[in-house]
Amino acid sequence: MKRIRGLLVLLLCLTMAACKADQDKPVWGVYYPGLPEKIQVALANDDAVFYILKQTHETVLRKEDGQNYSSRILSKWDRSTDSAKFGFCLKPGLKFNEREPFSAEMFASHMSGIARKYGGVPGLRHADGCVSISFSKPSPGFMEYLTKYENAPTKAIAENIEIGLGPFLIQGLSREHVLLKRKSYRADGYNSVVMYEYGGKTDLAIPGRAVSDYNRIPEREVPPEVKRSQVSFTNITLKSVSLIVNVQDKAFRRRIYNCIDPIELRAAFFPEAKGFYDIQTVLPLGVPGAKSGQAMQSCRKDTAPSSPSRTLVLANWRTDNKETLRRFTAKLYKKSGIQIVVRDYQAYDLVKTLFKRPHPYDLHMIATIVLTPEYEVFFKNILGNSEVLMDYDLPQLKTLYNKMLKAEDIQEKQDLAVRIAEGLSDEGAVLPLYQETRIFYYPSEIKNIIAGKSFVEYPEIAEFRL
Repeated sequence: MKRIRGLLVLLLCLTMAACKADQDKPVWGVYYPGLPEKIQVALANDDAVFYILKQTHETVLRKEDGQNYSSRILSKWDRSTDSAKFGFCLKPGLKFNEREPFSAEMFASHMSGIARKYGGVPGLRHADGCVSISFSKPSPGFMEYLTKYENAPTKAIAENIEIGLGPFLIQGLSREHVLLKRKSYRADGYNSVVMYEYGGKTDLAIPGRAVSDYNRIPEREVPPEVKRSQVSFTNITLKSVSLIVNVQDKAFRRRIYNCIDPIELRAAFFPEAKGFYDIQTVLPLGVPGAKSGQAMQSCRKDTAPSSPSRTLVLANWRTDNKETLRRFTAKLYKKSGIQIVVRDYQAYDLVKTLFKRPHPYDLHMIATIVLTPEYEVFFKNILGNSEVLMDYDLPQLKTLYNKMLKAEDIQEKQDLAVRIAEGLSDEGAVLPLYQETRIFYYPSEIKNIIAGKSFVEYPEIAEFRL
């Protein structure tokens, strides 16, 4: 009956222009604190950008449980027993949009660029939509490399927008909202996605907003009626929240790192929040090499004279923590002599400053989130070649980071990741505050929600069936 009803609606809409608005329904709305200025695969580590890419782009391969792979853009693929040679064949008929096909030539060019980025100058041949790639040495990590969104096929349609081979197209990008439309209408699914800039509880009362996803805002601010009506489950996320110490002088930086109590800061910054889980480094539990417990610290006020002293600026995007932060900074000054002033930002404005040197603040929070335990994500915006969160470099750790990127052996990669994470603590550059645990809520009308499946935290909205 639902299929028949959907066909009738579609036939009517083919003859009536007025039905076009109905084809956009139902709408999946989501609140996000800090919408992006750009939607590009190079920014896949950004929380909001990643949420969008899950809807608009498709990676060459998807990694399933264990070492199994699937693909929505390949008809077949293979690799040699030593993982030095790979073959990939493109499905016909793929399009970025109605005017932009993804041709065999574009596929070959894309795979050539990704292979070169991964392993130097590999041999490459292509014919009839198939590409053969040969590396000079075994490259068992190449298949997983193709599952990353920063390596997904993409096409720039504007200076700040790239489109992909996913089921949704970007239709609008502004300070207030991001609008996505499904490429092919479905009667039993969501056909539009609207991401609204979330500025606090007052935004929850704005009329005309059909919001389905409240999982990106603080859990305590999820409306009671949503908690009562939606399906819920608890999950420990692969998300770590840390304090970035943007101070050039290492001695002063380490003093800041050692004297700011993570428990006190997170309680002051996020008053009334729950779901804090202690971690020792930037790596959350679930990522091999992560450690539970609090960061190792030793704060001594009598060592302060040997370090530079100046007032630090803490960036704050919240409006409910004025008094708690005031008490925290007063206590810290009394304990350590470190003086902090709080500078308020709108989340959208703060996002624009995060990766631009010089930064207008000395301390700021950063949340790093992944769906799978990929070490690069936790270090890229600190030790990468561009768009970093601090005004100083850490060359020794960057050398380890580049070595980790090239490592094929799993144990070697893990050992290097642990050294880097511990090195960031030794440098006083990143103070881990907590790993998040929270309750996720989803509309009860969705028939195929499965707790534990990765799409529930960063949902693939096109997959939901109503």
